[in-house]
Amino acid sequence: MKVKQADLDKISEIVGRYGFVEWSLVGFTPAGDYKIFSYFTDPSVLPIFKFILISMLRQVEEYLRKCEGDYLEAAHHKGVC
Repeated sequence: MKVKQADLDKISEIVGRYGFVEWSLVGFTPAGDYKIFSYFTDPSVLPIFKFILISMLRQVEEYLRKCEGDYLEAAHHKGVC
C-alpha cells in the first residue's frame, strides 16, 4: 500500500498537536521486510534517528528469536498483531 501525501499530512497534523515535529513509522511484513515512513523538519536528527531505529530493530529481532513459536502462532490468527 502506498502512503498518500494527504495521509502523511494528517499524521503530521496529529503529532504536531503533541509538540512533535519529527516522526517516523516502521511497517513490517510477515516476511520480515520493513518500510520506513518519516518526516523530519531538521535533518540534523537523522544520525540520532538511525541509531535509535537500529537499536529498536535489534530488540525486535531478539524478541522474535526468543518467542518465535508464540509470534508465528499469533501471526496466523486473524486480528492478532
